[in-house]
Amino acid sequence: MKRSKDDHLKSSKTFCMFPWLHLNVTPKGDVYPCCSSDYVEPFANVKDTTLEQAFNVERMKQLRLDMLAGRKNEACEFCYKHEESSPYSFRKYSIEKFADKYDDLVPFTNQDGSLDKFTMAYYDIRFSNICNFKCRTCGSEFSSKWGQEHKEHDAPPPGFRVVQHADESGKLLDQVLEQIPNIELAYFAGGEPLITDEHYTILEEMIANGSCKDITLRYNTNMSNFKYKKYDILDMWSNFKGVEVSASLDHYGEKAEYIRNGTKWFTVENNLRKIRDVDFIDYQFNCVLSNLNYVTLGDFFTYMIDQDLLRKHDYISIYHLLNPSFYSAQNLPPEEKEKGTLGLLKLINQIKDEYWCVQHVENAMRFATSAHTWDEHGKEFIHNTSRRDKIRNENFVEVFPELAGLMNG
Repeated sequence: MKRSKDDHLKSSKTFCMFPWLHLNVTPKGDVYPCCSSDYVEPFANVKDTTLEQAFNVERMKQLRLDMLAGRKNEACEFCYKHEESSPYSFRKYSIEKFADKYDDLVPFTNQDGSLDKFTMAYYDIRFSNICNFKCRTCGSEFSSKWGQEHKEHDAPPPGFRVVQHADESGKLLDQVLEQIPNIELAYFAGGEPLITDEHYTILEEMIANGSCKDITLRYNTNMSNFKYKKYDILDMWSNFKGVEVSASLDHYGEKAEYIRNGTKWFTVENNLRKIRDVDFIDYQFNCVLSNLNYVTLGDFFTYMIDQDLLRKHDYISIYHLLNPSFYSAQNLPPEEKEKGTLGLLKLINQIKDEYWCVQHVENAMRFATSAHTWDEHGKEFIHNTSRRDKIRNENFVEVFPELAGLMNG
């Protein structure tokens, strides 16, 4: 049965706008329908496929057909799972953001799922893994700092490269620049986008041709650098229709510096204050929920509220880490998990429904308590944490004394 526009946009559990207007490219050059589908085999790679060709590969065509028919597709399992414990997902974000593009794109889907016109209204192209941080929950694919450590201590496979480039020929950048007239939302992540050369080349072109006035920029950034080479990013941002800055923060102080190695909390906090009240910047947070921060997550939010760095209207996204599984918030002994849950319930009771973040905190609790995997992954946590501590000359027990018991197994 053919489904209607209302079915797709309002009631469907599988429909998403992204396959009609978006592509994600990783630092390896792998192409996906979006960044939430990067756990499946890549749909293509930009080293041997153009973006336009990738837009109509067989799996992309099948994905559109499945969505139109209301069928699930393996590439979208992350959103299906996320929606089990949360009213929010990237799929729902696509509809919220781009429902107005439906009539221009979806009805023109061919019977085989292909599209005759390649229009990238929203892109997420990660040109390299260059990053000045090596966050515990990340890895070498998205961090050159991790890559260097991996090379020195982890015996990587032959051909491993510390710095990975999606495409070194310049052709990928040219293809993105060609799409600028179609772009409404440009997403920059990493690596760390604010120290990536291609990011500034794209912004310069958008400003030079005047399209910046119609483009919103969206970032995930570690908030460590607002000036890079000749560029002052705050000056450049002032030219655009809008700027959404999502600060990647999992804690404050020494806990932040441990989880996201490379953090200088004083610098990050000062940069947060610089952009907090800038009119053209939509200031947000992206927090990775893990067993490193679940037990004291309530303390983190309380600190941010007390410092006026998290205000009632500020949007916060809490990403439920699934991989590596030994760092999942579900991977805690029941008694430790209960401490975290009680701390978050105390926070909710204090801020009531006045803060935007309340629902996300509730979803985090549901996720953490929906499964208990310590018996399965506890030893992995101990081994990996101890080994990484030794390599980095860090001490988990000193930074997280409330979790010292975890290291005893």
